[in-house]
Amino acid sequence: MRNRRLLSYSIVLFVLAQLTWFLLLGLFVYRFFISRNMANQIEGQFSIQVDSTATSLVLLVGGCMLYVAVSVALAIIFKNLSSQLRLTGMYDTFIANVTHELKSPLASIHLYLETLKMREVSKSRRDEFINTMLQDAHRLNTLINSILKITALEQKKEIFEVRIHETDEIIRSLIDEARRQFKLSEHALKLSGSAPHKCVIDQNAFYIVFKNLIDNALKYTIDPPDITIRLGSTTKKIIIEFTDRGIGIESKDQKRMFRKFHRITNEHVPNVKGTGLGLYWVREIIRYHAGSIRVHSDGIGKGTTFTIELPIYQVSKTRYLNSLLKWTNRKRRQQEKIYDNATA
Repeated sequence: MRNRRLLSYSIVLFVLAQLTWFLLLGLFVYRFFISRNMANQIEGQFSIQVDSTATSLVLLVGGCMLYVAVSVALAIIFKNLSSQLRLTGMYDTFIANVTHELKSPLASIHLYLETLKMREVSKSRRDEFINTMLQDAHRLNTLINSILKITALEQKKEIFEVRIHETDEIIRSLIDEARRQFKLSEHALKLSGSAPHKCVIDQNAFYIVFKNLIDNALKYTIDPPDITIRLGSTTKKIIIEFTDRGIGIESKDQKRMFRKFHRITNEHVPNVKGTGLGLYWVREIIRYHAGSIRVHSDGIGKGTTFTIELPIYQVSKTRYLNSLLKWTNRKRRQQEKIYDNATA
């Protein structure tokens, strides 16, 4: 609310500033033509008239240029202020979401520990409490690690360990792992198509991509899950499509899906908790691998399709992909050297 009020004040001030400058320019132009008409009425002062008119013309052009420059400067300031206010609003939302995500498992762990401390419980109940606390601790650890990894990605400190893979084989492996984690049947998570090419990816990083996209599809699907992953290719790119039959996305929200902290809020969207970092993380991982991702939906109730494009190894982005492979090999040799020294 405070940010919206500040934005409204900024808009009013911007409009008033523009009107003020426009009014001053109008008065300046009016004065220019009045002075010129008065000069034309003075007889016998031809040389003075020319000098006065030339001087006034220079002042007029200079005033117009000044008005344009100030208007552009104010517009830039207003745009930056709007962006900053929007980012601040999303940051506040992120803090609120993260706080909730942290408090829920902490409260659960605290409750179970208090129960174990104050009451005698059976072994089966104690084991149940411990398993629940372990799950909550894992949830906390996952959330904290995701935030730290995104920060490292943005600061160019997170370097993935890439390898050359057969696309069909690695995608099938990632999907099988996702089926096990989300307990989905082959009917609920289907794979079709083929991409008989080599790709350069970090398997663990791309599992994060798959996990986030599948988790996103499940969260925003009211009916039983129906997710289809299609593989294809062009002359230079591997194409992976994630299609679900969920609630869909309005066109105005599709352009903002991959923004940091962005969450869709309207009457069609279920009340889903989260940090607003999942799709942003997905995009950053794919960008690191020299790929791209986009989203398309025909509208509310018509499902959503995420399309990933990756370069085919030795066909596209060859120099960049080879640099990633060289870095991975150097890191592996360094780790092997440290291990050999430690065990010597």
